[in-house]
Amino acid sequence: MLKKKLKIIFAGSNEFSFAHLYSLFYSIHKIQAIIIKPDNIFYKKKENQYSNIKKFAIQHSIPILQTNNLNKKKFYLSIYKIRADLLIVSSYGSIIPDKILQLFPLGGINIHASLLPRWKGAAPVQWAILSGDDYTGMSVIKMTSKIDSGEIIYQLSCPIHITDNTITLCAKLIPISLQCMYQSLNILLTPHIKNRYSTKNIVETIAPKIKKTDAKICWSLPVIQIDRLIRAFILWPCCYFLINNICIKIKKASILSFKKKNFKNGEIINVSVTGIEVNTQKGVLNIEKIQIPGKKTLHIKQILNSNKKFFIKNTILK
Repeated sequence: MLKKKLKIIFAGSNEFSFAHLYSLFYSIHKIQAIIIKPDNIFYKKKENQYSNIKKFAIQHSIPILQTNNLNKKKFYLSIYKIRADLLIVSSYGSIIPDKILQLFPLGGINIHASLLPRWKGAAPVQWAILSGDDYTGMSVIKMTSKIDSGEIIYQLSCPIHITDNTITLCAKLIPISLQCMYQSLNILLTPHIKNRYSTKNIVETIAPKIKKTDAKICWSLPVIQIDRLIRAFILWPCCYFLINNICIKIKKASILSFKKKNFKNGEIINVSVTGIEVNTQKGVLNIEKIQIPGKKTLHIKQILNSNKKFFIKNTILK
């Protein structure tokens, strides 16, 4: 069991990383400071104007290091003065410079949501779903100046169900990632334990950042690929299509058939209270929940009750 109390600086940016910060704060270890990026304009428009990570830090009087330039001398000196043992990074989204990593006696570790070296990069969960992977996992690595390329300290796998989306898969990965994190801390403090992870049979793949334009549905794709897009982009940017020049976001859908139907791509072939059936290049997608601009997410049954003429059979979705 890990008994030494570590002084830690934590870097993160989203709800997934917040789970690690929260757990560490209530562990035996001491969070000396957190590194976050400048406030997103989205948060500034809200009453609670900060991310959960920043709000938690403020609430618990944890020093905040907030910058968009990790190479600034002022930032370097701030880290230097803290004299922490270890840097822990989870979904931070920027490369930590070597000169910063060298300030920590135990270096830095990165908690990454894939079985490295598969899906290096910014969006590993989304790309695992997009590619139809049967499983993914968590990796904790020693940080270097290269993206997700350090020595693997600890790994655990996690199955991907055919209905999993980014939300459900992240929920399954969080407890696994916490286990990986604490096991890695044990290993760091037990130098005689050797790395037992081999990546010889794992093909290196890249998981680049997702762009908003990636979410526009192309109905000439097979239904299985469209379904993966919807599940992968459920959080952001959320898949969408156009009807009457109105952008409609898809919040829930399912595959009805993998067979090619005698309809045009994007054509509505049936409308009922259970959903809107749309033909694709190969197979039929059933759209169950949508979001119209300025409205809440609604089930198709609710849409039909309020506006029966919005979706009409044989209409072509763009």
